[in-house]
Amino acid sequence: MRQFLDIGTGLPTMQNTHEAARAAVPDSKIVYLDDDPVVLAHARALLTSTTSEGVTSYVDADYREPETIISDARTVPNFSRPVAVMFMGVLGHLADFDEMRSIVSRVMAAVPPGSHLLLRDGVEIGEAKRRVGEAYADTGAVRYHFRTVERPRECFDGLELVEPGLVSISWWARTPRKGTAETVGGYGAMGRKL
Repeated sequence: MRQFLDIGTGLPTMQNTHEAARAAVPDSKIVYLDDDPVVLAHARALLTSTTSEGVTSYVDADYREPETIISDARTVPNFSRPVAVMFMGVLGHLADFDEMRSIVSRVMAAVPPGSHLLLRDGVEIGEAKRRVGEAYADTGAVRYHFRTVERPRECFDGLELVEPGLVSISWWARTPRKGTAETVGGYGAMGRKL
């Protein structure tokens, strides 16, 4: 993949999408999309660049408005070529699952065959996870709605799931025994548009 839409990107951290993409493919084109003013300030400083090899830009857009996302993002990627569409841990902020699925479907309808959907979502894994979600909402943040494991799979209807399919995401925690994984209650997958 040489073109990426990172929708609902959040605050820049280490190993951002453009850094990982350019390490593999230097002429990658990356568009970050978010509507948080704090993210926008950081993005303007850190997530925009044009080099002789690639382009990184930022679009101030709400992930709940897919037509605006596609319209505004078209300035960087060529939508006649495959695009990797990324929804990484953002869609759980939508209470209505049908709205979530509709957003994903409308964005994927705008990209050509050969494009990929990368989606990660929080899932219900018991009482402890529910308490964490409530504590997060109590901070004033937009509530994150944990779904059953089966629900994120529905966002891949009409796409070909790439192996290993929808799987648990493990966090490689720093533990006394190096290399041990800790389940974090997230599931993710990648699907290819045929």
